[in-house]
Amino acid sequence: MRGAGPYNTGMDPNTGDGRAGARRWNPAGDGAPPSAEIAWLARSGGIASVLDAGCGWGRHLAVFAGTARTLHGFDPDEEGVAATRERLRGAAADTRAWAATLASAEPPAAPYDVVVCYGVLHFLPRTERADAYDRLASWTRPGGLLAIASFNAAVPIPPDLRPLMPEPPPDSGELRTRFADWETVRARSHVFDDEHEGGIRHTHSIDRLIVRAPGRT
Repeated sequence: MRGAGPYNTGMDPNTGDGRAGARRWNPAGDGAPPSAEIAWLARSGGIASVLDAGCGWGRHLAVFAGTARTLHGFDPDEEGVAATRERLRGAAADTRAWAATLASAEPPAAPYDVVVCYGVLHFLPRTERADAYDRLASWTRPGGLLAIASFNAAVPIPPDLRPLMPEPPPDSGELRTRFADWETVRARSHVFDDEHEGGIRHTHSIDRLIVRAPGRT
């Protein structure tokens, strides 16, 4: 699997801090397709509102542009936010993209039918990640869907990424346990090899989970 972007100097992925020396890592840059399970969700129909918490360059919002009426996303990366706005330009929906982190965001249309959080949670320390799980849950309507993809340390984090991911989930258990009382719609934990620009190669262990919130509207 080839990544779509390099390492960059810029905003810290945890805090949104642009201080000198902070780094961000967004391998799913401009032009990257949606993940297969998010494309599957978009095809399933009946989804009116979507929030992407860590939208990057908008790939997981654009796939809903033909059907959803509300497409909202945030990311600490200003470049990604600008790209998301451009990618959604012309969509027949309420589209909003803004700069924020999981800790600071206040999504204006919560709760949503679908909340997506891909490639973000593994950057957070454990206690902040626990808070983030709660916030994601609160943004998902009763009976709505929460889709999460996060690396874990079942395969050790590559040395060049450890400064960005100092305390990832140890294995799949953390995520599965947190949402044990939600209905599992799709779940996959697997190991894959990734290659990025410049010939940078990594092996990752990743969890991909789609769960349905308790209750119905």
